[in-house]
Amino acid sequence: MPWLPELVVSRRRDQPNRLAYRFFQGKAEPRTLTYGELWLNAAALARTFTERGWRGERVLLVCKRECNFVVSFYACLLAGAIAVPTAPPRKQLLQDRLRLLVQDARAIAVVCDFDDVARTGFGISAGIEVLDLRGLSVWEDVAFEPVAVEGHDLAFLQYTSGSTGDPKGVAVSHANLIDNSESIRISMGMSEASSVLIGLPLFHDMGLVGGVLQSMYVGCTTSFIPPAELVQYPERWLELISSLRITTSGGPNFIYELAANEVSDEDLRNLDLSSWQVAFCGAEPIRARTFSRFAKRFAAAGFRPEAFYPCYGMAEATLFISGNRVDDVPTIVQRDGIDVVCCGEPAAGTLVRVVDPQTCRAVADGETGEIWVNGGGVAQGYWMREQQSKQVFEAYVQGEGDTAYLRTGDLGWMEQGRLYVSGRLKDLIIINGRNYAPQDIEETAEAGCTAIRQSGVVVFTVGGEGAVDRVVVVAELERRWLRRESEWPPLAAAVRAAIHAVHGLVVADVLFIKPGALPRTSSGKVRRSQCRTDYLNGLFQPASAESPA
Repeated sequence: MPWLPELVVSRRRDQPNRLAYRFFQGKAEPRTLTYGELWLNAAALARTFTERGWRGERVLLVCKRECNFVVSFYACLLAGAIAVPTAPPRKQLLQDRLRLLVQDARAIAVVCDFDDVARTGFGISAGIEVLDLRGLSVWEDVAFEPVAVEGHDLAFLQYTSGSTGDPKGVAVSHANLIDNSESIRISMGMSEASSVLIGLPLFHDMGLVGGVLQSMYVGCTTSFIPPAELVQYPERWLELISSLRITTSGGPNFIYELAANEVSDEDLRNLDLSSWQVAFCGAEPIRARTFSRFAKRFAAAGFRPEAFYPCYGMAEATLFISGNRVDDVPTIVQRDGIDVVCCGEPAAGTLVRVVDPQTCRAVADGETGEIWVNGGGVAQGYWMREQQSKQVFEAYVQGEGDTAYLRTGDLGWMEQGRLYVSGRLKDLIIINGRNYAPQDIEETAEAGCTAIRQSGVVVFTVGGEGAVDRVVVVAELERRWLRRESEWPPLAAAVRAAIHAVHGLVVADVLFIKPGALPRTSSGKVRRSQCRTDYLNGLFQPASAESPA
């Protein structure tokens, strides 16, 4: 099997006029790239990288335009530079992250396409080259020979989102990419006939590996809609699925919830979702009630429940670990009063074990433990973090030989060869010796109070008197509730009552804050540990009638 740089060359040679990518932005006509045009742009940029001596060096990609990001990433592959994708910095937190990544990756250059980085650099270390893509708008057909790569060579560094700690650079090799791409192809039934729509950040594993690179691997056409546009106008996402006859699209749980809530009856009448074969869902806890609501809401538009494709993966495994069978209605089981969605079978060649995190011994079928993974998609480790890599990527099941496993930090169980994911080990709430997954409690809080913003609640514990921790709920209010302060006490009471009824827990504090105030990663995940720290330090500003929306 050829590596990705070779695939870029073969697609250009064999299918130069086939549409590779579409990039939508609002109502304007999309920018498009055929496989031939992609080569033209990426090869010209790769030559620039080569002339600057960037082979084997880390290069940060900080692009606002998705087309520029895609071309830059392929240019890195062709030139043998190690891409370090990251989010365009807007707020102080992301500016700090950019500086952190430059330092941690030991990058020598930043490729960008907007003034904030090109002119000011956001305080990036002196000596770092900044290449502004806007100065290279006229591309020439160049004679360029991609560098020869081996499977163990690094393709890129995928920095983790940092939801449970400082971001770490996952070292993804060319062999990892090909292995994971083949796993996705088989598990999702993808081919040249597939038509893909991605509304996810391209600097994260799901958008990059599952969108940009997967289409190159199978030779299909992939369209992109900016994530911010999808969130603001979820009907556009569904309209594109309908008009382009998309077969494969999806994202985190919240976008399905958003669409079910926000798409109007009028927009729904004009949709035809019958072409949608794989509606993948991953990256955050998958909620059974979301599946049910979405399927019911869009059944009239031709959406089939069996199109839902819950899956499980992470950057440390390149992306994909397990997924539902195509055309099977997802399995949902109830455990401890909570509906848990099955994440399907491990990919071919991937071994998943559930292990007691303390004893490192495998647990029985159906018993909850930490999820461990072995397979060709498991990355080489964390960049320049030998000790952490050894702890996370070189785990061994007691009494089962010398097979090394990746410790995912996720909790779940296997049953009849299928994987169920129940939460994060580090986020686990333990009260009176009983374990609770915070996302289950958060889902209950949302269901019990319609004033809480979708995916805008976090639950954690703080130390109380004696040995018992206290449960705290911090929730973002919907904008329309900010000026209804007199009604907040009943809302808080509803949250407490719902959590007590479902989980038997007493909530010590319910704090309402304004929309957007929860600390999040660059991919949008809530930073639970940071929320707990901010709460204890009094950094959360309670919502008030004067809170800006």
